[in-house]
Amino acid sequence: MQKYAVQKYAVIGNPVAHSRSPDIHMMFAKQNGISISYEKIFSSEEYFDETVRKFFAEGGYGLNVTVPFKRKAFSIIDGNCISERAKLAKSINTIWTKDGVLHGCNTDGIGLLRDLTRLGFNFENARILIVGAGGAARGAFQTLINTSCSEINIANRTVVNAKNLVEECKDNDRKIINYGPLTEANKNGPWNLVINTTTSSLSNISPDLPRNLYCKGNSLAYDMMYSKKDTPFMRQARLDGATKCSDGLGMLVEQAAESFYIWCNVKPETITVLENIRKLMSNE
Repeated sequence: MQKYAVQKYAVIGNPVAHSRSPDIHMMFAKQNGISISYEKIFSSEEYFDETVRKFFAEGGYGLNVTVPFKRKAFSIIDGNCISERAKLAKSINTIWTKDGVLHGCNTDGIGLLRDLTRLGFNFENARILIVGAGGAARGAFQTLINTSCSEINIANRTVVNAKNLVEECKDNDRKIINYGPLTEANKNGPWNLVINTTTSSLSNISPDLPRNLYCKGNSLAYDMMYSKKDTPFMRQARLDGATKCSDGLGMLVEQAAESFYIWCNVKPETITVLENIRKLMSNE
């Protein structure tokens, strides 16, 4: 097999032009003296499988998967080659090869947990609302259910999807777990943590949420999307009384660090990288 002096990585998605993953991974590589290239790959759903396999056939070392292909990635990799984290989330955002066989993991959950910890969020007896019930929500749910929070509620426009997600963990007796429509997201509130897992901010809109979601004086609104300015969800949350708001850039950096560790067996330093990415965004 041909040897490649520069390790070749990429992120695949649709859209993908906005991705910060190349900047992040190049910073990680520079930290650790590793020579890499990292590109953005646009793909249609029809050619996703073919594009992934071609990337690795041409010497790719590792591939990140972003919207909307994380569930698709889960479906193209053999179950024996999927990590437990990815099996719980039923989605994959990190792919590599071993002995010529594709392997997959999901690092979103641990990325979210590390960023919430960085922000100083206290999980002890916390009441958490997850907005959305797609792949991102699934990863967040499976991670948060193992924290010391007391209650998790899933609110989604299509209620049956929220119900299905909750029922996967119906045997869990450690937490109060509920679900309902977006319009009734305040029904069991108020909440200490509200996480927007939808991609609404990519369309510059906020989820159709009611008022009075947030615990007064002790609440965090967290948008998994990220932006140079406050996202629509963050602006909505500030008006509704959220104590603190954050976008998901820290999660992006932390999940990328876990991917980098899987690929290179090195744990990069993340705080400086997060600060540098913020600076890059503010200067654009």
